[in-house]
Parts: sequence; C-alpha cells; structure tokens
Amino acid sequence: MPRFYFCLGFWLALAGPAAAQKLMNDTIPVDKRHYALWRPTPRKYMRPMVPDRPGITESPYSVDAGHVQYETDALRLLTRREGTAHGHDWYVNHALGKVGLSDRTDLQVGVDSYTDTRNYDDADPGQTQVSHGFGDVTLRLKHTLVGDDDSRWALGLIGYATLPTGGPRGAGAVEYGAVLPVVYQLTKPWSIGGQVAAQVYWDRDAQSRYLQLTPTFTTDYELAKAVQVFAELVGYWDVRQAAWGSSINLGPQLDLGDNVQLDFGAHLPVTHSVDREYFLGLSIRH
Repeated sequence: MPRFYFCLGFWLALAGPAAAQKLMNDTIPVDKRHYALWRPTPRKYMRPMVPDRPGITESPYSVDAGHVQYETDALRLLTRREGTAHGHDWYVNHALGKVGLSDRTDLQVGVDSYTDTRNYDDADPGQTQVSHGFGDVTLRLKHTLVGDDDSRWALGLIGYATLPTGGPRGAGAVEYGAVLPVVYQLTKPWSIGGQVAAQVYWDRDAQSRYLQLTPTFTTDYELAKAVQVFAELVGYWDVRQAAWGSSINLGPQLDLGDNVQLDFGAHLPVTHSVDREYFLGLSIRH
C-alpha cells in the first residue's frame, strides 16, 4: 500500500495544474431538460463527445438525449505471468453502445464480441488451456449528478451488472458494481479527474464472490485542437487479500472529427499482480 500512495503522490506532483478528460463542454446557454429519447437534442446544442475510454477512469458526462455513441476496444492484448504460468488474451471489438435517455442519463450495453484466451505452464505443458469466442454482456446506467455543459467540473454515477454469457471466456457468474467519476477543468488545455469504483467479482476457482475497490487519478493535456494525451494511475484493492495492485496507463487520443475519436496506448503494471495491456480503440457518435 505505501508503494501505491508513493506513486499516487508522484503523479499528483507531476500533474500540477494537470488533466483528465476534455471538459468545458457546450458554450451555448440553453435549457436541455425537455429533450429526451424520442425528442433528441439538436446537434447545435450537443456537448463535445467525451467517451468513457481509453483509460479505467470513466467520464461523468452522459450522451445527449436521443443520440447514440459507440466505443470499442478494436484490438487489445493482455499478457500475464506468475512463476512458470503465463498467458495472454486477445480482445477484438469489446464494444460499449450508449443511448441518451435524457440530458443527464444514458443507457449502455457492453458486448465482448470476441476473446481469444491462452494459458500455459512451462512446468507442465499438459496444462495448456485455449478458448475463443463470444464473451459477456454488461448492462450499465449512467447519470450526471452534478455539472452542466459549461461547468468546470462534473460528478457522475454509473451502476452496472455483467451477465455471464461468455462461458469459459467470461466471468462465470453475474458481477456488478458502481462507479463514481469526477473531473475538473483547471485550465483550457489541462484537466484532472478520477473515480472511486466498487466491484463485486466472481472467483471461478474458489466459487465465491469478492469485493474489489478501484480508485484512479488521471490527467489529460490538449497538445492541439485534435490531439490529447493522458496519463492515469490506477489502484486495485482486493478485500480478500488486503493488498494493493497498481498500474500506470498512458497514450494519445486523436479527434478525427467532432464525432470520431481514435486512441491507442498501454496499461503498464506497477505491481506484479497486474496484467500488461496494449490497446487500439475507436469512439463514434451519431
């Protein structure tokens, strides 16, 4: 745990007047509360697109009423090793679809379209495990608690449940949790943010559930109008083991238009218990 807080302090000092996600949304003063799913927000009043990806930290902003947004891990590689055991996962189109129900609430459906999982043990080659195919489905609901389109900060709440549709590639049982993300715009190019998440996971081997807490701190800097970079520190507290895991995530985000964003980067472990990840993602809004 001291190691985690040392890293957190390091990143806070580095960030200074630093950043998390694009903020300072819509600058047009208009009351959008009367827009809904079947009465979409006019495009001229839409806030800038702020996806929940690419880091662990979610956005506190919902999708504008009556509009849809598609975010995907087009390709992600996870690698892991513990002693003589090692393996990797390939994710292809692990996607999150969103639809705005109101100006502050959206409904989301996550689909793990294709996962290829391979596990090996150098000490016992007969223990090799390979599986591939469709994964789990996740249902989520997001609500912006505090903050408007032109405010400097916002606070959101996300609740979700993951359904075990993926067989050996998925969780194996229903998992659920809640996320409380926040973001604050310090200056025009810099913002900071973070979240506290509580997740109830299923342990296949122990056939039991366990609680994990996942605090994050993230910074984002706008290099140019269409280019941002982010750095994120993530902590993982497994209540069963009473021990911290942590990772540092970083990469650029490229705006290909007002409604298209490309991102890529890496999640690098600080502790040995965390997987190393490389990703390429895409977000599209209509």
